[in-house]
Order: sequence, then structure tokens, then C-alpha cells
Amino acid sequence: MFTGTAEELRARQAQARELAEQAAALGLGAGGGQLHTPGGIIRIRPGEGWTVADR
Repeated sequence: MFTGTAEELRARQAQARELAEQAAALGLGAGGGQLHTPGGIIRIRPGEGWTVADR
């Protein structure tokens, strides 16, 4: 469980989204259509590419 400040949480979530986007760009998780990360889930949307969602 995260016990830091709200600002720290937002910064970590932003970093997790950025890393997830990089993983998606490399094709990681492409077989299942989604990749779960500590900061959220990235999913492939047909015709739209990858999207990143917070948990």
C-alpha cells in the first residue's frame, strides 16, 4: 500500500503510464492485447493503437 502524499502518488502514476507506453511501443503484451502494470493497464484498441488507463 502506498503511504506517500497525493503529489507523490500522481508522480508515480505518471511515471508508470510513461513506462507502460514504452513497453507497448516495444510490443510487450501484444499477444493478449493488454499489459497490466502497477500504474494501470495498457490495452490495444483495434484501429486506435494502445491506450493507458489508471487502475
